[in-house]
Amino acid sequence: MIKQIFLAITLCVVMGFAQAQTMKLTPNDFVDAADESKNYVVLNFPGKSQQELYKAVLKFANSVYNRPEKVITKVEGEQIVLDAMEKQVTSWGRLRKDLDFFYKITMDFKDGRMRFSPNYKYLEGYDGIEYPLVKKSNLWVKTAMFNTSGQVRREAAQQDLEKFINDFIAAIANSINSSKANDNW
Repeated sequence: MIKQIFLAITLCVVMGFAQAQTMKLTPNDFVDAADESKNYVVLNFPGKSQQELYKAVLKFANSVYNRPEKVITKVEGEQIVLDAMEKQVTSWGRLRKDLDFFYKITMDFKDGRMRFSPNYKYLEGYDGIEYPLVKKSNLWVKTAMFNTSGQVRREAAQQDLEKFINDFIAAIANSINSSKANDNW
C-alpha cells in the first residue's frame, strides 16, 4: 500500500512538472508553450550543481540510446547535444505509426538549472520521403508539417511529436531528481 501511495505521489509530481514545462511545435520549431518567443524551457533543480546536472543527463542519455557515442556531442561539464532519431513516432494519414522522427536536443547547464532546446529536423517514412517542418508544396504533394502560412497539415502528427518531446523532458527531470536516490546499491 505504501509503495502504491508513493508511486501515485511521484507520478503526480512528475506530471505536474511536465505540465509546467511543456513545449509545442510551431512553424518556428519547438517553443515554450507558456512563452512562444522562447525556443527552450529552463528546468530548475535547486541544490544541484552544474556538474551534477551534467553527469546525471549524461548517464540518462547513455542509458536511453543503444549507441550513445553516435548521438551524443558534449562540451565537458557545460553542454550535451543529442542528435538522434526515434523510430515510428507518428503517421502521415495512416493508422499505424510509420514515420521516424529525426531531432536534435541541446542541453546547457548552470548551477540549479538546465536549458532544454529541442529542434525538429524532419520526419522520414519507410520509403525515404522526408517531411520537413515548413515547405511549399505543389498541388498533389503535401510533405511538410506546416504550410507556408503557418497552418498545421497533420494535427495528429504535431500532437505525437509534442508528446514525445514533453515525455522526454519529464523523463530527464525524473532521472535527475532520482539520480541520488538510487545511489545505495
